[in-house]
Amino acid sequence: MKSFLLYGPKDVRLSEKSIPVIGADEVLLKPMITGICGSDIHYFRHGFCGNFKPRYPFALGHEFSGIVETVGSNVTQLNVGDKIAVDPSMPCGKCTYCRGGQYNLCLNMRFFGSASCDPHIDGSMSQFVVAPAQNCYILPVNMTLEKAALLEPLCVALHAVRQVEHIAGKSVLITGGGPIGQLILRALKAFGAYSITISDIDQYAREFALNSGANSVVDPTNERDWKKIEPFDVIFEASGNPSALSNGITVVKRGGTLVLVGTLPESFTIIGNAIMSKQLRVLGSFRFANVFDDALKLVASGQIDLDGIVTKTYSFDDIPTALEKALEKNGNMKIQIAS
Repeated sequence: MKSFLLYGPKDVRLSEKSIPVIGADEVLLKPMITGICGSDIHYFRHGFCGNFKPRYPFALGHEFSGIVETVGSNVTQLNVGDKIAVDPSMPCGKCTYCRGGQYNLCLNMRFFGSASCDPHIDGSMSQFVVAPAQNCYILPVNMTLEKAALLEPLCVALHAVRQVEHIAGKSVLITGGGPIGQLILRALKAFGAYSITISDIDQYAREFALNSGANSVVDPTNERDWKKIEPFDVIFEASGNPSALSNGITVVKRGGTLVLVGTLPESFTIIGNAIMSKQLRVLGSFRFANVFDDALKLVASGQIDLDGIVTKTYSFDDIPTALEKALEKNGNMKIQIAS
């Protein structure tokens, strides 16, 4: 089979690999739609993502939907030809975190398209992928493969929103208007946030947010407008930019909450005294847990609308170009790859 492997910064090569063999509890999938995630862009730009440094080439891609090609001998809930969405998380199920329901924190987590484990798990930028049957969700008849491939990033957004108790009626600022910030916006609207503002330096991202239902937007580089902002109950930091986090700390209410979603640099300065004197709650939100089925149902029922998030689609053979375009942005929100 064909597979695009990451060899280093901006070095993704078309390679040939053997079609993987499935186990009794697994299925062989043909990925049909793959979304390019912020972590894929980090890997492509730098050759690594945060602390996850590849030891050898592997295939990116963890936001995907596909069609079942073969089922293992123990698999009864799936059939050849089923259209499915895939939860890319493969926790051990045995550690303290897994037993406590926080399997996203599992130290033995295996994750599609990631160098976080060794051996690395090839992602969906390949013609075939093996997945545990329990990670596969059959699509409702009214859900497209394109929307199904957005369920994983939507889960990241839902997990972040769920870190805050009683979000209904709260005023919220989202710093970062990329795909995750935009999906947090849509999740917040579904859960009844009172007023939602998105901050982003990019005019396209701000306009996209307004068209998606944000109450207001702000350019963080415009100090005059920034200083006019009323304090917010909750801040979601989804940009991965230390200055955005500092801005959030500045404009959150006393006793307010900050949720860190974006991947920040390894070392940066934080306004610790403001956190102390304003008695802020600072929460991390890493990947997601226990939300995939909810995400699927929220989209299938129309409570969360994913229309418009995907702005460009490339073919499988154009994966290197798609990654370059995702790196440049240039008026794109979410780029997907169709096989």
